[in-house]
Amino acid sequence: MEAQNNYIDCKKKTVESYNKNAKELSEKFKELMDLKRRHEFQRFIDLLHGNKILDLGCGSGDHSIYFKERGFDVTAIDLSEEMIRLCKEKGLNAFVKDIEDLDFEDKSFDGIWAVTSLLHIPKSKLHKVIKKLNHILKDGGVLYVCVKEGEGEKMIKDKSGNTSRFFAFYNEEEIKKLFGDYFILIEHKKVQLKNTVYLEAFFRKRS
Repeated sequence: MEAQNNYIDCKKKTVESYNKNAKELSEKFKELMDLKRRHEFQRFIDLLHGNKILDLGCGSGDHSIYFKERGFDVTAIDLSEEMIRLCKEKGLNAFVKDIEDLDFEDKSFDGIWAVTSLLHIPKSKLHKVIKKLNHILKDGGVLYVCVKEGEGEKMIKDKSGNTSRFFAFYNEEEIKKLFGDYFILIEHKKVQLKNTVYLEAFFRKRS
């Protein structure tokens, strides 16, 4: 019970951080939209067999806009009310939803785009989330995951020092093992931005 209460508190603080720092984080995320460098957007599109995309933990919606402008039917979700407000200002189909409590019908999406969102879920709870993602993807659907490389999980203070967020860190073998029950690994790679190494992986839902 104590561990559960601690996690609820960590989750609350993480959402508060995104709400309080929404504009600052939105600008930071926008700086990372260098499409000449970021191959994963086009690769994701090339792998899709349909038009419906779920942007899982969409932030302020820049990635959703990218897909929407290319004709895709995008649903954007995030637990931060402020981030969803910014998404709606951009005309996105956006909702406040908890990744741990998704209520979409089975086989609703052709692709799920999960960039630095699943890393806010404790490792002990991630298997349940992955199972649900499998259910809401159509047969042959594509899942793109991006997390930070490292060990363990912890709260990390933001630059302001006034807020903090929960992060879980992974290695490549952990990612393969966690998703392997429900998804086939298509490809994976490491990408370094400044002092952070990101693990990227494309999966396809098992038939």
